[in-house]
Order: sequence, then C-alpha cells, then structure tokens
Amino acid sequence: MWDAHPKELQKAVEAALGPEAAEYEIRFQPMFGGIMSYTYERPFASLSVAGIALKLSAEDRERLIEAGGYPLRYKESDPPSKSYTVIPKDLVESGGEPLKTWLITSMTHVKTLPMRKKKKK
Repeated sequence: MWDAHPKELQKAVEAALGPEAAEYEIRFQPMFGGIMSYTYERPFASLSVAGIALKLSAEDRERLIEAGGYPLRYKESDPPSKSYTVIPKDLVESGGEPLKTWLITSMTHVKTLPMRKKKKK
C-alpha cells in the first residue's frame, strides 16, 4: 500500500490512455472511498489508497507480480485479492507506454468476461 489519492490515479489513467480512452468507453465511479474504473460497463481497475489495481487473466497477473506488482489489499488485515493486482508505484509514476500497456491488457481481458446481471430494484 502506498497511500495514493484516487483522483490523482484517475488522472494518471486518463493521461496514459489519452484519446484511446474514448475507444474503450472508459468511465469512473466513486466507490467506498476510491474510484472504480469501467470499460464497456465492466470493472477493470480499482483506484484507491492502495494504488491502481487491475483485473487480469491468471497469466498476466503472474507477469505483473514478476514485474513488482502484488495482490490488492485495501487494509493490511484484508486477505489478498484473487482478482485484482496492484501496479508497482514506479510504473504508475513514470506513466507512458508501460502503464498504458497494462491498462489495455486489463481492459482487453475484462471485455472477454460475461456481463454481470443487474440487480432488480
């Protein structure tokens, strides 16, 4: 955990994707003190005090962990997430193509997942 500010992380995501954000139908929604990022109405990134955590395939998750990422935990006492992996802080701070590549990898992965059914009110 590196005490990031979700709004700053949102700016980093938007800057890394640039005009391509529109192609991926990116939207952000405040959620539990953080921000959830969606592509094609599917969640792909959690922006919180823990950093930018991406939903990835098992293979890509392992690659990100090998590159210094780690399973998301909002608090030290929380169990590690099986779905989201935090991007290393230095990769986020440097921005550019490496960050963009990981974001696109996540967005491409979640597009293959089934849509969640909306809850009836």
